[in-house]
Amino acid sequence: MAELSMMIYPWDLQADTPERVVDEVAERGVTRLQIATAYHSAEVLAPRRTARVSTVAEANRAHLPLPADAFTGLSVRPSSIAQTDPDLYPRFKRAADAAGVAVDGWAIAFHNTDLATAHPEAAIENCFGDHFTHGLCPSSPAARTYAIELLDAVSATILFERVLVESLSYLLVGHGHPHELWGARLDATTRYLLSLCFCTSCISRAHAAGIDAERLRAQVTTELHRTWNVEHPAGRDDDTVAALASLHMVWPELAAYTRMRMDTVTDLVIDAAAAVRRHGVQLDVSAAVWGRPAPTNWLEGVDIAATLAHSDGFVLESYFPTAGEVAAEIDHTLAVRGLSDTDDTPLTVALTVWPSFSPTRADFLAKVEAVLGCGIDRLALYNYGTATAESLSWTRDAANLLGGRA
Repeated sequence: MAELSMMIYPWDLQADTPERVVDEVAERGVTRLQIATAYHSAEVLAPRRTARVSTVAEANRAHLPLPADAFTGLSVRPSSIAQTDPDLYPRFKRAADAAGVAVDGWAIAFHNTDLATAHPEAAIENCFGDHFTHGLCPSSPAARTYAIELLDAVSATILFERVLVESLSYLLVGHGHPHELWGARLDATTRYLLSLCFCTSCISRAHAAGIDAERLRAQVTTELHRTWNVEHPAGRDDDTVAALASLHMVWPELAAYTRMRMDTVTDLVIDAAAAVRRHGVQLDVSAAVWGRPAPTNWLEGVDIAATLAHSDGFVLESYFPTAGEVAAEIDHTLAVRGLSDTDDTPLTVALTVWPSFSPTRADFLAKVEAVLGCGIDRLALYNYGTATAESLSWTRDAANLLGGRA
């Protein structure tokens, strides 16, 4: 069944009221809303308002009130929204039900700087032994338990038909916040090698898979040091993902480690799906956070075929400037789905309603046409609060293109 959904933040509900937000999107043809429940950091501009235009979200917090005993180890702290406005989500749910709009929860799993900083033993550890603070490691038992307990708690509220989980994978280096300083090469190859986690949990999983993780770690360390410091008198273009893929063909330890990472994430998807289904809720899984487009999801350990097989839906965040890029990502995913016999698992394609990505209405609608032309009838828009007055009006055009299916 076709649907048009829109992603939304709780602070926009507070600013504009749940009832007004639901009415505004419903009259534009939106049939489903996906609201952030646990989120990382954000500094957000709301261009349609003349007050509360700039919001600095409380970083790494749960905005949806969750039970105090929801977590047995790592836990996400409640935001001021959760503490002072506990009826916000139920009120939003009531307004949506009255308007005939479905509601989904949206939760961020491993992208949590507070937890990665406070618990370095559960964070990503590079080949040099440095712990990154932008993400938890999917191999870490503590991090895995946290992710499952988070999704279980969000689903147990019985507010949502589906839960969308994002960052349930190995995050790449390149957080974007705070100010990061890179003078050396950080292209496809060096970024991936630097992002590889060699924590004790990853090494243990590698050993179980018959991989000499210590040898690989030494090789990665040597290669990064070499390529960062060797002189290139004639200059050197950055590597593309094709160069990195070529390395996998001649570097068996790297290829096996990449496969191990994908299996690790897949096992977690299976556990996450079981956790939410206990509450009669379906699990949608987001594609990789930074390992985009879809053909490079493996950079974060996302196995598209396995995710399709074990989840209730797969979401491509096709935040690209052109319709051709959107179509290419969808076509690759459809090829994977066809080859892996997972045709029954629905795909959702998310597009931004930002003039910075689609300068004109025609540019945006060309992307919608590309989605529909690929046979996809689930479209998500990112997002309510950040859209301009003009770009928000494109929502109705998207609904019209979906026609009687939306």
